[in-house]
Amino acid sequence: MQNMNGYFEKIILAIPHATRNFDLKLWDNAALVSKDADHWTDWFTDEIFDWKHPRVASVVGKVSRFDCDLERLETDPMESVGRGRFYTLSHSGARRNLSSEFIESGLAQWKDYRKQLVDQLRPGALLIDCHSFPSDVHPVDICIGFNSDWSTPAKPMLAMVIDHFEQCGFSVGINEPFSNSITPEAGFAYTSMMIELNKQIYMDEVSLQLSNGALKVRRCLEALYQKLLGLGDP
Repeated sequence: MQNMNGYFEKIILAIPHATRNFDLKLWDNAALVSKDADHWTDWFTDEIFDWKHPRVASVVGKVSRFDCDLERLETDPMESVGRGRFYTLSHSGARRNLSSEFIESGLAQWKDYRKQLVDQLRPGALLIDCHSFPSDVHPVDICIGFNSDWSTPAKPMLAMVIDHFEQCGFSVGINEPFSNSITPEAGFAYTSMMIELNKQIYMDEVSLQLSNGALKVRRCLEALYQKLLGLGDP
């Protein structure tokens, strides 16, 4: 939902995968899972997406997706390949066995992350699901994802977002290479949109350090937030 002027009253930034730290001892092949963690952690998204403003709230996950994936659904399709809420098979083939105590602790963190999002949400809000992806997945610079349900962004708003990124000099994919956006149950309707950044536009994927492009991406995102909140041209 947006206000009568087409702007959002509040933006909530869901940033679930910025943390790499996880319990390496549970995995049977430390080298493989470490390689996967380096590749699939959403490095620096807690810095790139964050913006200090009274109408913007960031909810940052505190655990790695390799301990508990805070974005997965209770009955997630990725369970079939060992990467539901609790990974039992890494992308490169490392495996782990989980105790009931570990799962119980992870579920508490999974529920807490969603509760934090719901506590920030309100009618008239926009939830932005903030991610990044490795450059070997797809050549597009920025992926915008959304659901085909009540949370779908309005067409004019979506067109504005696409145009904004293109004006910043980035190529844009719609629900490609990734689709959908997180929508925790809040008891009211709100808009949800995922923004995925190709890592090559803001970091060095070998050294795992920010590149010179990071400032451009951050400024582009901040200008987008201002437009979405109706704060005028940045």
